[in-house]
Amino acid sequence: MKYWTDLAVLSVTHPQEAAAQIIGLRLPRSELYIALVAVSALTALLASASAMIGPPVSPEQMAQMPVLALFERPLALFVLLAGGLIVMVHAIYWTGSAMGGGGDLGDLIALFSWLQALRVVAQMGVLVLSFAVPGIAALVALLVSILAFWLTLNFISVALRINSLLKAFGILMAVVAGLLVGLMFLITLLGLAGGA
Repeated sequence: MKYWTDLAVLSVTHPQEAAAQIIGLRLPRSELYIALVAVSALTALLASASAMIGPPVSPEQMAQMPVLALFERPLALFVLLAGGLIVMVHAIYWTGSAMGGGGDLGDLIALFSWLQALRVVAQMGVLVLSFAVPGIAALVALLVSILAFWLTLNFISVALRINSLLKAFGILMAVVAGLLVGLMFLITLLGLAGGA
């Protein structure tokens, strides 16, 4: 247990060193996919629990943001999170490779699994804190999101062996833009099929 705690602290204080350590574990890819799916399941359960414990969502809010309905359906949320994470990791790997990066897909899967595991722990902390001091819990959640973004850039930099946070940022933005365009295309196709 101490190893994982030390690794979590190292991830926050020296993320590139932690990334190198995680990659050095050389876990089999099949186990890494299982870890990615497992942390996605935990994230979905915690998000659904947070939604159930929190104030109820009004029908007006639900109409404005239909995605809120996912928090009431943990299985659908899990499928969306796990599928999205797997697609994102692959997209980052292929985009990074096209932009001159190296590394192995397994390295990226390992680092994103670890990042999601850290987010699960942070999410549990925010959930507990929301009972005691809700205002501070919201601030902590914001800080966790900023830290997660910083760790993501460092992990991409190490996994793709590009040694540049700016290039990692460019790769991440290219992937996000590509996924958004793909999602809009899919929504358009579904909308056209639904309207026919």
